Amino acid sequence: MNKIIKGKNRNNKAAAALFVLQVIVGICPVLLLMAFVWLKLYETPITAAVVIILIFLCNVGYAFLARRYNVLNSGLRGEKQLYRIAKKLSGNNIILRNLPVRYKKGRSELDLMVVSHKGIIIVEVKNHSGAISGSWKAEKWTQKKFYRDGKNSSIEMDNPIKQMRRQRDIVKSILNASGEDVWVDTVLFFSSPNAKLRLNLRENDYVCSSSAELLHFLEGYDRGETISQSRMEKIAAILKDAAKDL
Repeated sequence: MNKIIKGKNRNNKAAAALFVLQVIVGICPVLLLMAFVWLKLYETPITAAVVIILIFLCNVGYAFLARRYNVLNSGLRGEKQLYRIAKKLSGNNIILRNLPVRYKKGRSELDLMVVSHKGIIIVEVKNHSGAISGSWKAEKWTQKKFYRDGKNSSIEMDNPIKQMRRQRDIVKSILNASGEDVWVDTVLFFSSPNAKLRLNLRENDYVCSSSAELLHFLEGYDRGETISQSRMEKIAAILKDAAKDL
């Protein structure tokens, strides 16, 4: 039976705050318009201009908040999907979720980490959609989206392979400092079914693009070195203690 260790996901609070702000800012133009008509503010040119400007600013603010909320909420959906996959794993694994890690000046947060008898794997989830292209050695990857009206958009994203490499180095440093020398692997999971990957990767850069593929990868993962249950518990305890003050 899997043991689950949950960390605090700061994005939940951030998403809730953005949603509340979005509602408040969304209501403001309606209230301003009602005041504009009922109080006859249009009779004074300066007052009318101020109200119109405020309504415009509220609409701009609402669009900005909605965009930020959608991005954050999309990431949360990907994390929840990842967690559902992890719970399906067979065996006595220790699953660490939303674990903050820091060693000296390096700091990150792990979406998911599986400590099993067959090895340790960090799983990073991205909920990006569209055509995603990039190389393992590039600093940035490109995400392109194509729309029905023929338009398309292109944005850059940080190379997640390098992000996971930093996470692995931080985790290994924390474990080494506590006397645990163990190999740590990483796998990148694109949770959106609309992601089309065009990546130039090395043989040991693991990427999965569906829930079934990721579950199959995790179930079949075998580093060739058996980790005892007591050592698994020790490794999880080290990382959990290291995250207490973060």
